[in-house]
Amino acid sequence: MKRFLLPAALFAASATLHAAGLPAAIAAQLPAGYEPMMFRAGPRIDGGRRSLLVVAHRRDDSANSPSPRPLLIFEEQASGQYGLSARNDTVVLRANEGGQCDPFEDGDDGLAVKDRYFTVQNSVACGAHWTDFITFRYDAGRRAWLFNSEIFTSSDPINGAPDKTDVTHANPTKPVTFEAWRPAR
Repeated sequence: MKRFLLPAALFAASATLHAAGLPAAIAAQLPAGYEPMMFRAGPRIDGGRRSLLVVAHRRDDSANSPSPRPLLIFEEQASGQYGLSARNDTVVLRANEGGQCDPFEDGDDGLAVKDRYFTVQNSVACGAHWTDFITFRYDAGRRAWLFNSEIFTSSDPINGAPDKTDVTHANPTKPVTFEAWRPAR
């Protein structure tokens, strides 16, 4: 039994990784001037190929000096190498877009993956509380990453404001690609 616990624990610990450990071949494909902030294994796609989700930022990224945080999707190629498949510079919020907290680093896990879906989890709990969870899915027919839904919740326990939830679902007749998605707010 102990023989199985260590690999399971290592896998669980490595499900979401910060900068250390990103393969050099993928790190070399990051935008100039950027470094990995965190990465996570993404959904499996066509024929069981793997994907990798990487959030990049500039070294001096902070609330006082916020940088864009591109979310890059890398897909496994037939050669076994990973190639950049899609990029969005607005889905991961900047360090100064959460008030007194960093909405990506100080909240939930940042990225969640299930089946062919992944969710970017921006959130704060500093005075006013809010979450902005944006979900994308892999569409095998289009061979593209598409917007699926956005769930925004807010509450202000200090000021007694009522809780609020806004849900936006994708319009199936007008799909929005991952690259084209922009926040409505």
